[in-house]
Amino acid sequence: MIMRRLTAHPALLPGLTLVLAAFVLVSGLLRGLEVLDVLIVLAILAYTVFTGIALAVRSGPAAGAEQHVAAGGAAVYWRPGCVYCLKLMWALRSRLGDAYWVNIWEDDDGAATVRAVNGGNETVPTLVGPDGAFVATDRAAAVAEIDRRTRA
Repeated sequence: MIMRRLTAHPALLPGLTLVLAAFVLVSGLLRGLEVLDVLIVLAILAYTVFTGIALAVRSGPAAGAEQHVAAGGAAVYWRPGCVYCLKLMWALRSRLGDAYWVNIWEDDDGAATVRAVNGGNETVPTLVGPDGAFVATDRAAAVAEIDRRTRA
């Protein structure tokens, strides 16, 4: 539980990767920068950009998600560092506000909701809509469901 709280903030992973990139760059500069050093730094920076999409998501409490779903919207339950969650965020990057997002590592009620709909597992991303819930590892299906909910 303590580790979950420590790693719950979406800025942690991009921040750590920036520190790693700086470390690799400085160590490369100290011993004579090589092409491999530059490639490693570029790869780390690309990963930082990929994980940084989570900073654009405005997570709210699970109670707000319930209200959003009751009004016909879709809620996405996610956690920082989840690759499937990040891929879904990138697929929705220009319209992240079309869904209500709940970080299950910051919201115990959100984690309980995910466990309730996934047989006791905290599998994310889990998309919940008025018609039910599903694990949204299929990005196309999740995007289509969110599109359907925002057009309704």
